[in-house]
Amino acid sequence: MTRRILQILFPLLIVGVGVSASLWLVNNKKQVQRVPREKFKPHIETVEVVIGDFQPIINAQGTVTPHTVIGLSPEISGRIIFVSPKLVVGGLFEEDEVLVQVDPQDYKLALEQAKAEINSAQSLVTNALAQLSSAAAQKAQSEARIMREEAEAQAARAEWVLLGKKSDPPDLLVRIPQINEAKAGITSAIAKSSAAHAQIQSAKALVKAAEATRELAELNEKRCVIKAPFRGRVQSHHVGVGQIVSRASVLAQLQSIDYAEIRLPLPMDEFKHLEIANAYRGGTSITNGPSVTLTANGNQWVGRIVRSEGEIQARTQMMAVVAQVGQPYSDGRTALSFGQFVSAAIQGRKFTDIAVLPAAVLRDGELVYVLDGEKLFARKVTVLWSSRKQIAIASGLKNGEWVCTSSLDSYVEGMEVTAIQKGSDE
Repeated sequence: MTRRILQILFPLLIVGVGVSASLWLVNNKKQVQRVPREKFKPHIETVEVVIGDFQPIINAQGTVTPHTVIGLSPEISGRIIFVSPKLVVGGLFEEDEVLVQVDPQDYKLALEQAKAEINSAQSLVTNALAQLSSAAAQKAQSEARIMREEAEAQAARAEWVLLGKKSDPPDLLVRIPQINEAKAGITSAIAKSSAAHAQIQSAKALVKAAEATRELAELNEKRCVIKAPFRGRVQSHHVGVGQIVSRASVLAQLQSIDYAEIRLPLPMDEFKHLEIANAYRGGTSITNGPSVTLTANGNQWVGRIVRSEGEIQARTQMMAVVAQVGQPYSDGRTALSFGQFVSAAIQGRKFTDIAVLPAAVLRDGELVYVLDGEKLFARKVTVLWSSRKQIAIASGLKNGEWVCTSSLDSYVEGMEVTAIQKGSDE
């Protein structure tokens, strides 16, 4: 019985203690003082808008190449008797410097033979002229004889009439055989003259042919000395003393070093900022093109853009321009070696009334957040040019305004902010 009473009273006791404790806590709780909450204003960094002139630097990359590469080949056949010590890979040579010599002996003999043929042909001309003179003399003699015989024949006819002869005088008396013989002499002289004229023409043709042979022999003798066509560098060579070469032989590959060329592909939205974009369509070289600075391995070279290729590449939609740097292997400075990969910084055209700002100010490609008092407002702008670090804004901002450069988790038009102002050049 007692145990039963305890089982009933013990839970009731626990509940009573809990209720009493709860009432005590409610009656003795501390009053929380309400603290006024300040409105949240995110901290942002801003930069000042400065309107001024702007000249973009357009970056590109390319490989240095020679503007001319030729295969050095002989114009005659023969045995090599001399090779210049500069005709080695990487060797530098001057214009008109002797690089290779072919044995000229065969061509000297051919020249002497051509001179002898000229003398022989000229002798034929002389003989033909003598025959022509002889024929002319023969004709003159025959004509004189005819005149003489005709005079004698006329006198004989007159005497025949005085003698009272009624018949015709005999042919011999009136010199008919002699006159015919003289006429035959004239015909023979004319034939000899014609033959002499033909012989003269033939002999003159032989003289011209012999003179052409002599000129070719002289030219071939000169061609035995193979000179450099320009100031350049040896890319490769395939010749040695004693080697037999022909017209088809390539003795060396030569590169011109008066200037180097660098082909620089550019996106069209960057190409349009060059001075040549509107005035030049490609092909012919231009003067006073944009300046370009080339960099490789810590060295720099300065050149100019001389042309564009004038064709947009279908696959990449890029336009290539060509830069030139004079004297890439000049003494006194680091060589701008052919085949070297370089970075290029090209001077773009100059613009006025442009705001140059950090690229971080641009939102959604066409908006910036402008600070007005302590509030931010979005404004649409016109972007002239952009890079990874900077943008150039052509319109939409005023000089002296401040724009936000900080990244915002969220944006509400007219939101209040706490601004930290920085200069445009920081």
